Amino acid sequence: MRAALETKDLLLDNLSDRRMLSNALRSDPLFRNLMAFFTLGAITALLLALLADLLACWLSVRTRLTNFAVLRAQGATPQQTANVLTWEQGIVHATALLLGGAFGAVLSVTTVPALIFTNIPVGGVLSNVSNSEFYIIQQVVPPQIIVPASLGIVLLMLLVVFVVALVTMVWIALRPPLGQALRLNED
Repeated sequence: MRAALETKDLLLDNLSDRRMLSNALRSDPLFRNLMAFFTLGAITALLLALLADLLACWLSVRTRLTNFAVLRAQGATPQQTANVLTWEQGIVHATALLLGGAFGAVLSVTTVPALIFTNIPVGGVLSNVSNSEFYIIQQVVPPQIIVPASLGIVLLMLLVVFVVALVTMVWIALRPPLGQALRLNED
């Protein structure tokens, strides 16, 4: 279509289309630096959240070891105790995933248009555009939120970390002998 619009019969001045603009802006150094910065920030936030989740689960189980030992002393099998902990942590993690996904989607939809900040490329198709025209082009072409394919891999890794955390917490809850957990030897 671009080639047809550039023929002598249909000649248009300053012809710009979305694909040409996005290709030109993808090679822009400022855009690349911003994307690298945002990617690094997202990875850092994800790692800190995972560490905080593991520590919170671990502290929750460590402070309730006596409760789990009392459950076992009252006749609950280790399997029943593990099921209680699994359901509790499973509900917490499922709620965190759902709320995190919902709030993340709302946040990305509301902030991505405000984060559009690029400069006029030195070379290429957009090099002969004035500052005001370039600003108008940025406002006219709506931003597209693209969900990368790697997001599925990140979600799978997150689920694996949650499962490992859950297995570790169950192991910690069932590890101490009843006598040691209830401090029967200290009387």
